Amino acid sequence: MSEMNLLFLQQITKMFLMLLLGFTAVKVKLMPASAGKGLSQVIVGVIRPCAIIYAFQVDFTRERLLGLLLAIFGAALSHVVLIFITWLLGDKALHMSPVERASMIYSNSGNLLMPLIAFTMGQEWLFYTCAYMGALQVFVWTHGKSLICEERQIDWKRALGNVNIIAMAVGFVLFCARIRFPGVLGQAVQSAGNALGSTSMLSIGISFATIAHLDLKKMSRVLVVALNRLIVYPLIMLAIFLLLRLNTLLPGAQQIVMITLLGAGAPTGVVITQIAQLYDKEADHASLIGVFTMLCSIVTLPALIWVYETVTALL
Repeated sequence: MSEMNLLFLQQITKMFLMLLLGFTAVKVKLMPASAGKGLSQVIVGVIRPCAIIYAFQVDFTRERLLGLLLAIFGAALSHVVLIFITWLLGDKALHMSPVERASMIYSNSGNLLMPLIAFTMGQEWLFYTCAYMGALQVFVWTHGKSLICEERQIDWKRALGNVNIIAMAVGFVLFCARIRFPGVLGQAVQSAGNALGSTSMLSIGISFATIAHLDLKKMSRVLVVALNRLIVYPLIMLAIFLLLRLNTLLPGAQQIVMITLLGAGAPTGVVITQIAQLYDKEADHASLIGVFTMLCSIVTLPALIWVYETVTALL
């Protein structure tokens, strides 16, 4: 096992233990189940925007700008391909429910990928995770929401006015203008952003603890979702990225493509559960899928890194 694999395994395990802590705290009544909603609001409104803005607090260079454009292209391509495959597979072949199809497409690129990359690769590479997260936010609040709610109208105002998109715009302007936060202010923004991983996992654990009814009959469908989200889909994107030779286009493209690939192979996004809860659409089922894919990713994400490193070394 490479050092990168080991670091990812350790960090994912730590984050899952935080999820278990949130679950246990509710079950033994150390905190009320209602605490999850307030925590989610703090994550969405404060912690994640701070993490995004601080990710852009790096020196502006032409290479970084080109790398960001490469990451944006890879992220947008991933979502378009996964939406198309899910339409063919989940809708036409397997007859999956809207929540199940959305769970196969949209990953936990913000709450999971950002702290993982920060811990294992460092602040410099965290910059490129914003591309996948930005693409996800646009797609999930347009296509994703309309899919889950089974409506044709797309809420462009909510998608583009999302606080995460605004944070990315602010961060990008600061990056291009070469504006860096001074001393204490920068440390405060960084400290708030650093809490993203632990608070997100606590929130997921609390959400899972509040499931009113666990339908074990649906586990076979959860397994299908997990198989596609964690194994089939990222391997398809790996093949496409390598066929396009995206990993050879720029200095550092190897690492940028790996970050994008991890976004495509991360567990189901918490936002799917949040949308399902908001619009009363199989929220318990969405939460179960999220927790199950999170657990499985302890094995699948390090394995994905190993496959990527092995294949690219042979080419």
